Amino acid sequence: MIGVEDLERQHLETYKNAILELIRNNTEILITEDIISLLRQPPLDSMDSVKTRLFNLSKRFGIVLDKEVVDGLLNAYRVQLIEKFSNIGEDRVHRLSKLVEDFFPKKESDMIKIPKKEFSSINSKIKKISKEKIKSANQSLLSGLPKLFKEDIDNECRIKIIDDMRKYLLGNYSKDLIENIELKIVIKDTTLMNSILEQGERYLFTKSNSHLFDISNN
Repeated sequence: MIGVEDLERQHLETYKNAILELIRNNTEILITEDIISLLRQPPLDSMDSVKTRLFNLSKRFGIVLDKEVVDGLLNAYRVQLIEKFSNIGEDRVHRLSKLVEDFFPKKESDMIKIPKKEFSSINSKIKKISKEKIKSANQSLLSGLPKLFKEDIDNECRIKIIDDMRKYLLGNYSKDLIENIELKIVIKDTTLMNSILEQGERYLFTKSNSHLFDISNN
């Protein structure tokens, strides 16, 4: 006959596994849907700030750019960005999961709680890595811009356009992208904390009210 201790151990493991699943799913959605959606090609050209700025600059200097060539360059840029961000959630899953795996209740009312400082530490690292990945992708894009111009284009105009794009990509564009990524993370952190709290309350309720735990070891 299964004793109370065995049932409580099974209940705890089920609880911890449910939290681990929440962490994995929450992080997966954060990366594949929330963050990656910021990096994909916008559905409308008018929403594509990089393309819009590039064509506005070329128009200002009376230069005609080949739209297909521009699209090819920007598509390659976005593919590179997405690839760079594909594994950014691994550390988040690992660190949060470790806290769950190490949890063992000392009191009847104990349940899994992830300190806000842990989220802050994880997010600080994600922000730092994000900046590095965005900077690297932007540098690759900038190195490809000269290929957009025909040989007869005035060199001074070419330099001015590339310089303006460099300031934009490494300045406001990167800043806005990082801020949007941070916002997505904060929303997912809040969702995860609430889900963990709900799971904990369900765990304690079942533990306190299920007649299974009234079974004696004899």
